[in-house]
Parts: sequence; C-alpha cells; structure tokens
Amino acid sequence: MLDLTNTKFAFLDLETTGLSPWFGDRVCEVGIVLTEGKRIKNTYQTLVNPERPLSPAAASTNRLTDDELSEAPYFYMVAREVVACLRDVVVVCHNAPFDLQFLDSEFRRLGKEIEFPNLADTLAVARQVVEVPSYTLVSLAEAFHVDKVEAHRALADAFTDRLVFFALMEMAQEQGRMLDDFLGMYNSPARPNETIQLPTELAEAIASGKRLHITYVDGNGEQTRRWVTPTQVLGLADYIYLRAYCHLRKAERSFRLDRIVEVRVEV
Repeated sequence: MLDLTNTKFAFLDLETTGLSPWFGDRVCEVGIVLTEGKRIKNTYQTLVNPERPLSPAAASTNRLTDDELSEAPYFYMVAREVVACLRDVVVVCHNAPFDLQFLDSEFRRLGKEIEFPNLADTLAVARQVVEVPSYTLVSLAEAFHVDKVEAHRALADAFTDRLVFFALMEMAQEQGRMLDDFLGMYNSPARPNETIQLPTELAEAIASGKRLHITYVDGNGEQTRRWVTPTQVLGLADYIYLRAYCHLRKAERSFRLDRIVEVRVEV
C-alpha cells in the first residue's frame, strides 16, 4: 500500500494544437511538477514545436502563437527528459485519457510506446468522492479554495492539479479510502477506442443537454456567435464535429470542434 506522505508523484499537463491526435493534432507544451508527498522536488516545462498550426480553439485557450512555437524544440528533442520525469512515479493528470492519447501519439511517432503502472486521474477521483456542479480543473480549484495560477498553460495547470489532488485525497481518507483505491495503469492502445476524448469543459458543456452559445470561426477566419442545441459528436473523415440545431440558421448544422473558440452554457 502506497503511503501518500512519501510517494513520488509527477503531475502532468499538456497543451495541444487541437482536440485529437488521430487527426494529426500535436503536443505544443509540456508541464510537469515532481513531488515527494506534497513536497515539490522539481518542475519541468517546455514549449514544443508541433510542426503544424494551432487550431483557432487551441490558440484562444492557451494564448500561444505559431511564431513562438516555431522556435521551440521538436518533441524528439525533449522526449528523453519527459520520460525521465515520468519514470518510477505515480503519474497524475486531470482528464488523463485526453492528455495521454497525445503523449502516446508523440512517442509512437518515435517508434516507442509508453506505460504507466500507477496512474491517477483527478477527474475520475473527483467524480467518486465529491459532488460539485462541474468537474473541470478550474471548478474543482474553486470548490477547494485552491489558489490558481495562470490557467490553460501546462505548468500552471499541473501546479493547480497538485493542489486539487491532495485536497481530494484528504476527502477520500475521511471516507475511508486510500490512494491505492484510485490507481490504474496506462499502456499504449493498439488503436483509438470508440469514445472520443474531449477536454472536460467542452465535454461537460455538450453533455449538459442545454443550449450553448458558441463563438465559431469558419474556414475563412470569420467569427460568428450563435445559440445551438447539441445532438451528437461525430468523428468524420477529416475531424471531429458537433452536430447541433443552429438557432441562428434554424436548421441542423455541423461545426468543427477545433473552430469553436468560446462556449457558454445557457443558465
């Protein structure tokens, strides 16, 4: 049984060019906070040249630019350091399947596979131990009165996830549950599973069953704002789409998810 006070953790967060590595999206920033128990021992952060442009949604979220990423190292140049940080530790992510599919894809490009024998997902943990209106990292940080640094940058989110994780562990212990109860493992999948992995905020918004107010960037770069009622998420030949009833056009429409730069759920 692992002892929470002296277990070595690596809190991992990634920024990416879009929503799916299966459609060519890449990692563009890696942030890792290394701890022994709660004690921070080291940090690692690097931008990564993704060799492709940021999607409108990614650029709006992380505020990175194609120009600054073009000067960053390629992933193969930092892969050894990333592996060293994630070896012989409990890896902790928020919405781990989303981030790890990207990390897996980057290592597969190098002819390698990844495996984490001890993995904790703060999204999964939170859903088991606490009831809150939203399980996004920002919402959990607010619920636990965690001091947040800049959101939607890799190292900043890794720091926030560390604080949320230990707050969740304290609550879990009060419920008679231990760290081992929440550990799983990850190894490279042979093929993408049938579930489309999305960022927590977007997944929650779509699953809410409510109307969404979206800001959408079309193929010409023009923005429009509209209310839509989601019906389904589809992985088509070229990308992931949201199928929804558009209240502006009064008809069913399909929206590329990486072009939705802002979404707000109807109150």
